[in-house]
Amino acid sequence: MRVEPRFRDQISCLVLKDRRAKALDEALSPQDRVAFNGFLVSVVAVLLAPLLGDRAKIEDLAVFSGEVAARHRSEGRPVNEFVVEEILREIYGIPRLFRTVPVEPVAVSSAGAAIVRYLNNTDSGIAADIDRILEVAVSLHQRRTGE
Repeated sequence: MRVEPRFRDQISCLVLKDRRAKALDEALSPQDRVAFNGFLVSVVAVLLAPLLGDRAKIEDLAVFSGEVAARHRSEGRPVNEFVVEEILREIYGIPRLFRTVPVEPVAVSSAGAAIVRYLNNTDSGIAADIDRILEVAVSLHQRRTGE
């Protein structure tokens, strides 16, 4: 699936803490949100590689999900840690938590953004290297989606 420039812009704004990120998110149509979420998962995979490597155990994903959720709760931005974990499970090819009831696309966007914010707040190099990170994420996304 093609990555639209506005999706890249939205992630860049999120990382650079540009207020336009919220407006870009709110402007997504339901179909666009699904496409954006696919790219967001690729971005998260690129950002997680240095931290969790190519292979992670379920326990590692659960701990990381809990850390992300706890940080966001303390900032007054609650996020569902199970949806955070669902994104991580998709990246690492681990069976999903939500098999019978799909996760709402808005919840996936929120959880994915929470992961990006968490990683960005713990690694100052992400903002400085966002253009390269997005290029790698586009390449990964194209491989994941067969484009």
